[in-house]
Order: sequence, then structure tokens, then C-alpha cells
Amino acid sequence: MRDKNVRAANFTAVKNLFSSLKSSITKPNNNGQQMEVENLEIELKTPVENPADSYADPLQESTALPLNFSWRFSDEDILLNDNEQLPETVLLNPSKGRTKRGRPSSSNTRFHSSNGHIWNSERDMQTPLQEKLLVPKHQACGKGPAKLVSNAVESWMMLFDDEMLRMLLRLLNDQIRQRRSRNPPERFVDLVELRSWMGLSYLCGVFRNAQYNGPLEELWTLELGNAIFRATMSLTRFEFITNCLSHLGESSWNDALRLWQKLLINCRSYYGPSGWLCVDEQVLPDHLFLSLCCDAKTLFMTNAIINKTETKHSKDLIQLICDYKTTGRNITLGTRYASFSQCEQLLECNLSSLCTLPSTSLDYPKAWSGGALSNGAMKLTQHSGVALLVCGLNSQLNALQTHLHTSETCVEFHELANRYSTSLSMPARTKPDVFLQLLHLMLNVSAVNSWILLRLAPTGNSNIDQRDFQRQLGLFLTQQRLQRRLHRQSTATTLAMRLQICEILGQSSQRLLSEAAIEANQSNGVGVISLSHCMLPKGVALVSRYGDKHRRCKPCARNKREIKARSRCQQCQAHRCGNHLISRCYECMGLTTAQLPEGNIRDS
Repeated sequence: MRDKNVRAANFTAVKNLFSSLKSSITKPNNNGQQMEVENLEIELKTPVENPADSYADPLQESTALPLNFSWRFSDEDILLNDNEQLPETVLLNPSKGRTKRGRPSSSNTRFHSSNGHIWNSERDMQTPLQEKLLVPKHQACGKGPAKLVSNAVESWMMLFDDEMLRMLLRLLNDQIRQRRSRNPPERFVDLVELRSWMGLSYLCGVFRNAQYNGPLEELWTLELGNAIFRATMSLTRFEFITNCLSHLGESSWNDALRLWQKLLINCRSYYGPSGWLCVDEQVLPDHLFLSLCCDAKTLFMTNAIINKTETKHSKDLIQLICDYKTTGRNITLGTRYASFSQCEQLLECNLSSLCTLPSTSLDYPKAWSGGALSNGAMKLTQHSGVALLVCGLNSQLNALQTHLHTSETCVEFHELANRYSTSLSMPARTKPDVFLQLLHLMLNVSAVNSWILLRLAPTGNSNIDQRDFQRQLGLFLTQQRLQRRLHRQSTATTLAMRLQICEILGQSSQRLLSEAAIEANQSNGVGVISLSHCMLPKGVALVSRYGDKHRRCKPCARNKREIKARSRCQQCQAHRCGNHLISRCYECMGLTTAQLPEGNIRDS
């Protein structure tokens, strides 16, 4: 588990960020009113262990769970008899002190497998009750500050924290620094702009998840695009940041793994899984192997291992379930992990397991045509042509229904992570490398896991769907940059763009319109000189006193002096320095400040 001081530092960073956003960032509610993003109050609560309970689960906390969270299945769905009370069994290590009562029947038939295991066909004999584990009754819940989240960005920033953002920012700016010639769109990136790039990546996954997608450029167009993309950053800037992340090279694989490990630590720190887990392997592009451990009741990814080459599954399995030893949970093994030895390893950790055993497996009994077989705590049965291997599962549970509810958990999580994938933000001419692919995977995983945390939190919204959550997350991550563009005094941000930003943020545009009206009246003002103060001869035209640039004074140039001045003669428009120009104040000339010609420097 992660050290408490490190987690407290991350919580403080999140709190400071929301404190800085409170006065500036607003979001519209359903009634069009403005709602401020409140500060995230962070409290570290250490679970109180009961000394009398020798099997207390350190991953769980005593908390009142919301009843309106839609679990994927309930415990009643996998019981053989709902009205029968579960027996009070004792959690023992089945590998020690295993005894069998009675004498085996003489009619038993033995089946041998290719790896030497002996399976016995027993009709009336069952595994003793003391050798079966308790029915897992753990309920999934968020831990610590995960119970206090109320919106999408609060939940997301606990998993993809500020430390990970700064590490990614350093790698990105190092790649930009290596470019010798940089155009204005190729400037360095700050933390606010990196968050906005991630926000647009999430929004690309929301808007471009259809079967037939148009080009990425459509999202920035006026006809088919969205104002949030044009208001946040230009398409050139977005593609430049993506290209820099895609050219980090193979040397950045270790940095990507460090980011991946930090994400896994956060996922394991802020979530307590239920009693039903699933372990399986998914193949990613570029021959990457992703081993997953997911909660079967919520689809939360609790742990994962990513490798470039296929490794030993026994080693990966122990690493994936290292947090759940001696907790009495059930592990459903995928096809790549289904074996007799894997189930034995889990049983030694006081974990029950079940999986389907293919006929090509070395553990499959030879010449077996059906029926129930057993080998110690292992039980092998056939259901619809599928051999189901059960180890340590309580006899009150329906093994077949349990396997049907839990076997596809990792596959469904992988589908959720790719439903609104951030990889849809890739330009067509950009080929992602391993680092960018892993970064998109981390963004997808953090989005799905934070969505589940928000639905589990008592202060969150349990009815929010995945698409709406990711859309809100993308809007939240771009708000800081929108506020910066709105208040920045720059000619690059037009009035129409400022009005669109006000509409996106839900702010009033009356101030912008009034300021634009004042500037228009001042720019349209024409200087007028009264006849009583006019001392210019006929035919003399009064032009601007100052030119656009500093130029050399002609009288000074004859004397070989290098004096440049912006002031010029209002008749011949020749530039003169202060030594060769007679000046009069505006009061003597009969002009007010509002009547000054365009180009004159006004009083502050």
C-alpha cells in the first residue's frame, strides 16, 4: 500500500488546484445558472481493525454504501437455494491437515491426466465442510477521499494525480526542447495546456466513437465541429502536442512504465474490491500483453501488468492478487490462467477459484466422458460440453452461474475502456509509438475507474452514464485554459471567440459587449479643432503626430547622428526628433482626449 504521507501530498495538491479554480471556473446547471466548483475536502481515515476478528479484510472500510448503485449481479443470483441459510464454516488452509471421512467406494473410477494428476469419480462423497471457504461477502467501496467526490474531475484527479501530470509535462517539454527551429505553435507546454489537451482527447473519444468517422479536422470546423475545440486551442497546436508525444521513442518505455505504476498504486489505494474478482489477459496492438484483475461486480480494474513479451502466467497471477491473500475472495481465471497448479496456488492463499478447463489442457483427464470428478479440493464437472474446474468454492453456491456472471469481466472492462477511447484523437498522418499507446491506455483506464468511483461515492451521482461522465470530464479539464484565453489581453482572441468562451463557461457576456462598444466609439471618434483656436494656414492637413515605427531624423542624419524618433511633422510627415520639432499641447490646439486622431498616444 502506498505511504500515507505521499497520499496526503497528492490530496493537498488536488485541494490547492480546486481552491484556485473556485473563483474563476464556473459550470452551468440544468437551469442555466452558474455553479461554482467547490473545494475538495480531503480526510484520511484509517480503518479500525477489530482484534477479535482474525480474518478482517484490510482493504475494506466500515462505510454506508449507496443502495442505488447497480451491481452487475447480486449474491442471490449465484446461490443454489435463496431460503437456505449459509453454514457457519471456519476459514482454514486446505493444504494443511486435510483429511477425508469414510472409505472410498470400490466403484470409483480413476482418470489420469497428461501431467500426472489423478481424478476420482465419486458419486456420494463430498469434500468435508471444513475444507470449503466462506461465501465472499465483501462489498465494493471507495476508500478515503474517494467517498467524498462529487464530480468527474475530482474523481479523475485522484487516479491521474498531479505528480503524474508533472512527469508527463517534463517528458513533453524535453521532446520540444530537442527541436532546433520552433514556430509559434511549437512553443513549450505548461500544466494548464496539458490538461486541456487531455480534455480534448476525452472529448474526441465522445464525439468520434461512431462506426464511420470523419477526419479529425471536422471537430474544429464551423459547420460540423464543436465550439469547445476551437475555443481551447488550434488544431495545429493540438496535433503538435500529439506528434511530440508520439516521437518520444523506445527510450521512454521506462518512463511510461513509471507512469503506469503510479496509476496502479492510485487505483489500489482508493478502492476496496468486492469478493468476486476475475483475472484474464488481453492482447493490445504492437504485441503488448495486458494482464488484468477486475472486480466482477463493478468492472473496476484493481490491478494490471503490461509486458512486451508473453511471460509466465503463474508469476503474473501472484502479483495480480497480492493484495487479496487470506481474504477469502473468489478468483475467476481466464483461459490463459486456467490450470490445476494455478488453482492450488490460490487455495494456499485462502482464495477460492473457478475456471473452464479446455480439452487440450494437460490437466484434462483422459477418456473422460462426463460426470463429476474430484482431486482433493478440486472438483471437475461438465456443463453443456464445457469442463468447469472449481476449487474451494462453497457448496451453497452455483458454480456454473458464478462462472457465467464473472468470466467475462476483464473482456467487458476492456470494451468499456475502448468505447470512448482517447486514441480516436490521433491525427490520420501520425503513427503512435509504444509510449503514446500506453498513455492512451492510462487515460482510458483512469476515466473508467474514476467513473465507477463517482458512482460508488455517497456524494456522487450513481445514475450518470459513461458518455456523460467523460464529456463532463473533458469540459472540466479545459476550463482553466478557457478562462485564461477569456481574460488575456491579446488580439489573437477575437470578440466572437470570447463570446463563445462565455457561452461554454456559462458566464455573462454583458461585460464583453459593453467594453467592445466603448472601444468602437473611441476608434470612430474624429478630431475637431474649433475655429477660434485654429492657427493653421489654409491648405494645411492635420495628420497623426506619431508614425507607426521609429525612423531616423533627417536633420540629424545630415550631421551623421543616429537619432531615431517616432514623432513626425503633421504636414510633410517627415520624422523629427525633439531638437528639430516644435510641439504644442492638445489644450492649446483645442483638442480633447476623445477627439485625438487615430495613432496618437493618449494620456494614461
